[in-house]
Amino acid sequence: MNGSDLRLPEALAIDYLEESFHYVIVGGGTSGLVAASRLTEDLNTTVLILEAGSDKVDDSPIKTPGLVVALWDNPEFDWQFKATPQNALNGRTIAHPRGKTIGGSSAGKNWGTGAGNFTNLRPYYQKFHTYMPSSKVVEELLALDNMDQGAQGTTGPIQVSFGDFQGQLQKQWPETFETLCMNCARDPLTRMGSGDHSNPASIDPKSKTRSHAGSGYYDADVRKRPNLRLLSKAMVEKVILTRLEDGKLLAKGVQFTFKAGKKHIANASQEVILSAGAFQSPQLLELSGIWSRHLLERFGIEVIIDNPFVADDIPTADILRDPKIFSAATEEYNKSKTGLLTSGTYCSAFLPVIDFLQDDGPDKLSALLDQHLNNDAYPSFPAQTQQYELLREILQSKDDASIHCYMAPFQMNVEAGSDASKYFSPVTEGNFVTMLAALSHPFSRGSVHINSADVNDKPIIDPRYLSHPLDNEILACHVQFMETLIRTEPLASAFKKDGRRIPADTRVETLEEARKLGPRTVTSNFHPSGTCAMMPKELGGVVDEQLIVYGTTNLRVVDASIFPLEPRGNIQSSVYAVAEQASDIIKGAIG
Repeated sequence: MNGSDLRLPEALAIDYLEESFHYVIVGGGTSGLVAASRLTEDLNTTVLILEAGSDKVDDSPIKTPGLVVALWDNPEFDWQFKATPQNALNGRTIAHPRGKTIGGSSAGKNWGTGAGNFTNLRPYYQKFHTYMPSSKVVEELLALDNMDQGAQGTTGPIQVSFGDFQGQLQKQWPETFETLCMNCARDPLTRMGSGDHSNPASIDPKSKTRSHAGSGYYDADVRKRPNLRLLSKAMVEKVILTRLEDGKLLAKGVQFTFKAGKKHIANASQEVILSAGAFQSPQLLELSGIWSRHLLERFGIEVIIDNPFVADDIPTADILRDPKIFSAATEEYNKSKTGLLTSGTYCSAFLPVIDFLQDDGPDKLSALLDQHLNNDAYPSFPAQTQQYELLREILQSKDDASIHCYMAPFQMNVEAGSDASKYFSPVTEGNFVTMLAALSHPFSRGSVHINSADVNDKPIIDPRYLSHPLDNEILACHVQFMETLIRTEPLASAFKKDGRRIPADTRVETLEEARKLGPRTVTSNFHPSGTCAMMPKELGGVVDEQLIVYGTTNLRVVDASIFPLEPRGNIQSSVYAVAEQASDIIKGAIG
């Protein structure tokens, strides 16, 4: 196949897809575009990307950092996934927005710090991004003296900065942690540590636009490559597998629909790579015949590989609401790329279990862990013992994080319903901030499974939030800490004394009150992972250390679904880093 064939208009190019590409990548999102971009650096390697969404990289809600919420619940941008009613959350249904466009979920998020102590991944955290140092004014305001400038990327496609628009709250946040003697002395990108930090954002400091996989890894130069083809609005239905003499399976390509539901085949001579995300990569494996026999047969799907562990193990600015201010902010952004809509930085902190920092804390924590890890009735899974032992070590370390807490400068109402956009719809007048505590490493485990043999039927998503008792215990400790935080200067001065709350009765004075708040207000942090975990097969793994699906020779998964444990903080940086490393694995650069 020559280069001109690959660049034909979609109406004509579809006729050429019967020919073979070296690699067929399912999903033109965060990780899929990384792999495609890196693999096609070799002009002798041909790659086809099949993306179910459309090309929206130039649309204003994607390009403008401050318009993230405008993408949610919009079927042009969002898959609009929802979890099943959650037993531990009083039957509430939780929204899970996922990007349905070129760039995937990275096109609708501002990158945050999420790295951990992963030595082999550190070069790839640097490789994916270029960090632009801030002005001295911003560095002092955000207390960025703990940043390790040498650890930041300098040549990567994703542009990262703190932006120039910062408010008083961003200044008061680190000062408050200093008052509490909990300020972070180390850069959380490079090593473990606890305390406050301000996260950089995936904002291009020159254009003041969001930098994401669609604009960084699939920019104008990459789009011109004669050996790369991306077909949007192409819905992949299944992977085509054939059995070899040794019993293993060879992925020959994929079946997909395009325009009026007509079925097509895309052939791969080397590999098929699933980069459809933590919900849809396992869905495609199951639709392709890789799952538990008794469940696949229920849907009339031929069982190719009987693996019951696919799709299990999910670790689970208010002034802009004023139409006049929003209109003025939009006009300022459109004219000069300055002002409120350029901001993507938020105040964060990685914290150990707060209640156990006292002298008798370690003994109390050990007793709590013994109570729930050794004697709880939580359903077991093959890797439970090993994973819980590791999580126990993390919780018992004062230098590691059990919680990622942060402050959002706008009003949230998670009791408003199951639509993500409603979370951010104002329920009362006035200026609010939202204090959030997110579990860094949850103990609860959920699942994602097909709902039928039709790829257009959304999978059944059941995170089983708070199903493990330790999760609510840890959350409750930190909900109490939030009260301490907002009563400590200088942050306390930013809040009205006895000001209004949302919900109105959420003042928390006791641990028991904090425990009761969890089922009412817990929601998703929109970072699903672990549904095609990279672990030994006997422990419930779906892919091996080369990201090859067990039982196959050339079917890989490259996205957040391969994480065996949830990384702390925002996972987007880890998805980029894993995709970069996976690209080197595929090219044979590393074993």
